[in-house]
Amino acid sequence: MNKYTELSEFEVNKAVFHKAKIKHKYFRFLPHGVITYNIKGKYQVFDPCNNPADAMPIIIENKIGLSPMYHSNKWTADCLDYDFISVNKNPLRACMEVFLMKKDAENES
Repeated sequence: MNKYTELSEFEVNKAVFHKAKIKHKYFRFLPHGVITYNIKGKYQVFDPCNNPADAMPIIIENKIGLSPMYHSNKWTADCLDYDFISVNKNPLRACMEVFLMKKDAENES
């Protein structure tokens, strides 16, 4: 069971931020559901559920696969190392859910 489907995008982004161990000294969680981090004096938004620039390094590093479901408007993300799968209309969100499941499994072992 994918416990991450029940979370808001902000909660998924926040969990990904922590589990991906983003290496930025200065970051903040804003009340309206935005995570920002400081790069060269500028705060940038971290939104891997919607921004490919934030998501793709995580997807590539963790070898997360992504495929369309041909008879619907949903996407399937998977990680064959752990046999995890997530289905979502938002392909990046599905990948981030699989990433979180993989990190949970790694922490358990």
